Amino acid sequence: MTKEESGSNQVSTSSSNNCENYFQLLDVFQETHEKAKRLALSNNRLKCENNRLKEKITILENDLNYSNADFKNLELTYQNSSGKCDSSFCKNCESLQKKVLYLVKRVDKISKGKSNMKMC
Repeated sequence: MTKEESGSNQVSTSSSNNCENYFQLLDVFQETHEKAKRLALSNNRLKCENNRLKEKITILENDLNYSNADFKNLELTYQNSSGKCDSSFCKNCESLQKKVLYLVKRVDKISKGKSNMKMC
């Protein structure tokens, strides 16, 4: 083997190694790129879900605030009217008691739902 032949063998070996390394890197890059695309899609889907849930939380918080205010107004009305009633079972008192019980249950349900969401 002459010097020129050994030099050309080294060049061809080096070239084939470079080509092999290139294709290995290309395969790894393509796999990584596919995983990144899947993660981006998943991330976008979760962002949309997060925004939807934030809106729902805002609506529930507003409903809770409205219910609390309504409950306080009814409770004050009930306290003021119960002292003026001659009968303990007048129609006004009964309807107010029903409304107060309904609101207490509703506020309790919403409050528990909110605390359960905070625990997650």
